[in-house]
Amino acid sequence: MKAKATWFTMAVGTVLIAAGCGGTKTIGTPAGADTVETPLAAVLDAPEKYDGQTVVLKGVLEAQCAALCDFTYAEGNRSVTVFTGEPKPPKIQAGQPVRVTVQVHKGEEQVVLTAKGLEILPRKATR
Repeated sequence: MKAKATWFTMAVGTVLIAAGCGGTKTIGTPAGADTVETPLAAVLDAPEKYDGQTVVLKGVLEAQCAALCDFTYAEGNRSVTVFTGEPKPPKIQAGQPVRVTVQVHKGEEQVVLTAKGLEILPRKATR
C-alpha cells in the first residue's frame, strides 16, 4: 500500500511540474498578444522616434540585479538594461526567453527602458 501511495505522489508531482514548464508567466501589465514587437535595434538606433512611447520587445533575459530592480535584456548582439518597477519580477534564470512591454525614455546619453509588463516565455526544447 505504501508503494502505491509513493507512486501516486510521484505521478502527481510529475504532472504538476510538467504543467508549469510550458506556460507563460505574466508580471505587471504586458501588451496584448496581438501587439507587434519592435526590434531592440530600432529603439536603440532611433530613440527619438520612440521617446515617451510604449513598445514590446521579445528576446532573452541575460542577467538580473540581485535586488530585482533591473535586468539585462538582449536581442541578437544588442543588449540594454531594463528597469523594473512594481511589481518586481521573481528571480529569473539567465537565458530565459521573455516578452517585455517597456516605456522608452530618450536620455541625453542613453536610452532608458522601464518595464510595464513582463511575460516569461517557455524555453524551446533543444535536441
